[in-house]
Amino acid sequence: MRQEMVAHHYKKGSVSRRSAIRRALETHTDGSPVATMDFIPDELGRLSDGSMFVHRLEPTLHVYYNSATIQMAARNGLHTLVADGVHSFQPRQLKRKGQLYTVHGVCSNGVEVPLLYAISSKKTEQVFPYATVQGCAFHLAQAWNRRRDHVGLPTFLSGMQKSFEVEAWWETIKGLVFLPRRLHREVRALRRPPVPVEHAAYGPCRRFLDYLEDTWYSGMFSDLWDKFEVHELRTTNLAEAYHNQLNTLMDGDHPTLSRLIEVLRDLDSEAESALITLQQNPSHTKHIRRKDLERRERISEEMRRFSSQYRGGVDNREIDDYCQNMSRFVSNTTI
Repeated sequence: MRQEMVAHHYKKGSVSRRSAIRRALETHTDGSPVATMDFIPDELGRLSDGSMFVHRLEPTLHVYYNSATIQMAARNGLHTLVADGVHSFQPRQLKRKGQLYTVHGVCSNGVEVPLLYAISSKKTEQVFPYATVQGCAFHLAQAWNRRRDHVGLPTFLSGMQKSFEVEAWWETIKGLVFLPRRLHREVRALRRPPVPVEHAAYGPCRRFLDYLEDTWYSGMFSDLWDKFEVHELRTTNLAEAYHNQLNTLMDGDHPTLSRLIEVLRDLDSEAESALITLQQNPSHTKHIRRKDLERRERISEEMRRFSSQYRGGVDNREIDDYCQNMSRFVSNTTI
């Protein structure tokens, strides 16, 4: 009976329903204990069934999760974890020093749910040698575009000094994210600038190539950005959408810890609702806007076509053409 009610709330929007109920109840509260980084009252630290929501409580680190939600995700085809942090919603007690870190799970049919939340004002590194780690294609494009602007390339990509050689070179560079990593050594755009040394664009192109080598081929990010044959989850858009939802629910940055925990408990209830719906209806899928779905399908089709072509052998010109073609799917702007 409980699962049917929870699933029903998912269809109608559990967070909005629960928020309305809470607002009504708050008019009758007599002042409950306030949550701090050292103390969380039971009414916030435990879920409605009495199980723990707060699993780690330290002055610089809190970890929240519902064991039942994680177990349900595992039973419903959990295959990918997406983690992302945001500084806007850490509680006021931490001021500007901490962040809210959320781990999302992607289950069957692309259904995405938040599974674990951490509030931290310290950094801890732990290595998982058997995990496959992927970066975000959108943030990669943002980083490259900012560096493009920093080294002065926009002057030669549009306007009076536009160079068609530099434009073709840049489009080839942009499309690298969709090229099999083993073919990168064949890309002529990575070897040298597309213009002679005496050309005004030579310096900016050279500086950008040095940046690619130092940061994305030799640096700590070298294994994170290959998206060839990655047909879903090329970006952390699900985390960005979640941040937008938090922004709506929090009514402002840096909430009290009590308010933050209330919202996270609501989000856990919504996650549970989504997983129950998926369990009851295995064909249930995440809603994707038509234009986003069409874009995803076009990218996948282009990658499949090139993969078939690659198995038969490709030359430098075909590699360049493929990269330039795929560059249209990569953002050219900065935010």
